[in-house]
Amino acid sequence: MNNRVFITGIGLLSGVGADFFSFSASMREGRSGIREISAFDADLLPARLGCEIPDFDTDSHFDRREAKRMDRCSQFAVVAARQAMRMAGVDADTFKPARVGVSLGTTLGGMINATRYYERKARTSRQYVTMLHDYPLYSAGARIIGEYGFGGPNIAFSTACSSSNVAIGYAADLIKHGRLDMVLTGGVDTMAKITVAGFNALKNVSKEAIRPFDKNRSGVILGEGAAIFCIESEASAMQRRAAPLAEILGYGMSTDAYHMTAPDATGRGPALAMLRALANAGIDADRIGYINAHGTGTRHNDETETRAIKKVFATSAETLPVSSTKSMHGHALGATGAIEAAAIVSAFHGKFVPPTINYETKDPRCDLDYVPNAARDHVFDYALSNNFGFGGNNCALVMKRA
Repeated sequence: MNNRVFITGIGLLSGVGADFFSFSASMREGRSGIREISAFDADLLPARLGCEIPDFDTDSHFDRREAKRMDRCSQFAVVAARQAMRMAGVDADTFKPARVGVSLGTTLGGMINATRYYERKARTSRQYVTMLHDYPLYSAGARIIGEYGFGGPNIAFSTACSSSNVAIGYAADLIKHGRLDMVLTGGVDTMAKITVAGFNALKNVSKEAIRPFDKNRSGVILGEGAAIFCIESEASAMQRRAAPLAEILGYGMSTDAYHMTAPDATGRGPALAMLRALANAGIDADRIGYINAHGTGTRHNDETETRAIKKVFATSAETLPVSSTKSMHGHALGATGAIEAAAIVSAFHGKFVPPTINYETKDPRCDLDYVPNAARDHVFDYALSNNFGFGGNNCALVMKRA
């Protein structure tokens, strides 16, 4: 069985848009959401910039008592899932609960409430166990399952920065092979103190701007967010008369087996992930009209990705638009692949490619077309989304314009 897999709804929360439409406008306008971190006191950290979701009002989404027991990660996931279901036009009469599941990527899970739990316990010696309800990585998905009464599987993937690409690819497989009719899939992560401190300790966080592929790039800037897709089989979408937004064709994974944080400079792992994604999608490399790059703004990652793209696309790499939207929404860790997949859907429908902002000085080792500073009108049918994580966890996703 090889069912086609369509995206019919998108829910999105990010530092540059609280829904898919405002996010899409930011991609077109090249708008940055990066500012000083406000989620916690970051004064002792060398680099204090982040891309947080502004003005997230829990009271407008949840009962106050319920919200206190939910981690911010679960809150984001549920709100984004609601948006996706509304956009897809899904209600209780239009799906079979046993044929719907959840597949999400995350690196942190309920880390914020867990940190508060241990800090409070250290101060008071009292245990507030309800603060740990959302600590496990599967918790955000469990909240979505509970909200809608789905009977399919709830699966959490944690493969560093590639987590949500892996989650989306696996969800598409569940539909392709007829195991489910519909899956809510994507990723979610939050601005957690322990993570920001950890990246600062690695000395790869920029103090002024994220400049992917620029000669003077000085590091990554972390973000937060959630992007949830309602994906379903062609038969399910047709039965509900849902309008497809895009099609998921395939994905490919690999590992570098090289280092816990550094990439293999040859680019062999990322290149293998892209080649496997193209093979899984059943298309040749020359069909790809845009690459949403991993593009973290760190020196070795950007050079390695450029090298990998050249391995896969050969001479056509010279004219292929490649951009890093992390320059606008920051690196949202386990959510970043899903956010960037949403950027591709925005580009499909808006007939443009998003820019790499903050680009000033060309690096001779990063010599592709990075769509500097301004979106570009461009109509294309196929796109590739790259995400390459710590531990050498690589995943590439191939999408098609509906």
